[in-house]
Amino acid sequence: MFEQRRRPGGEAGRGDFGAKKKKVSGRRPEKVEKPLTAAALERSALWHLGRRALTEHELRAALLKKAKRAAAVHGEHPQTTEWIDALVERLRASLLLNDNRVATARVESGRARGLSGRRIAMKLREKGIDAETAKDAMTSVDGDNGGDADLEAARVYARKKKLADKDPQKALASLARQGFSFSTAKKALQPVEDDAD
Repeated sequence: MFEQRRRPGGEAGRGDFGAKKKKVSGRRPEKVEKPLTAAALERSALWHLGRRALTEHELRAALLKKAKRAAAVHGEHPQTTEWIDALVERLRASLLLNDNRVATARVESGRARGLSGRRIAMKLREKGIDAETAKDAMTSVDGDNGGDADLEAARVYARKKKLADKDPQKALASLARQGFSFSTAKKALQPVEDDAD
């Protein structure tokens, strides 16, 4: 009945009868940047916050980046900083933007991944969280026994990286690079003794 014609590459095709397909570059078409409005900034902020919790610093950076892209096409809008400030205040008042919550979540996540207190504090500073908020978050997660939390995090890291099987000096160096003190690293590499006798 119907014959399948072979494509130039030797494959059998249906219905195209050897017609060449258009090459697609794999890129999305150029996005046309719309003029900046307060509503557009709010949509962008809610989209970013819908993806993951952000600090105030991270949200401001994302909104300023959007404003910069729009300014490159349409020129800078004189009310941009006012819009961003008002939006951040409104989001903070509605608790959609809460640096304390973000800091606590990042400390919990870091401890579960085996990060030291120093490393977590550094990451929080990079995200724009002030020292007082970071200290409060560390205290709320670790409690008053920050040294024990560091020891447990060092053990988690050593277990994940299988440091017990490596040369002791290299294992100590690896833990030191992660921000753990020498005494904490030594204790983390020792076998855990059960107190239940």
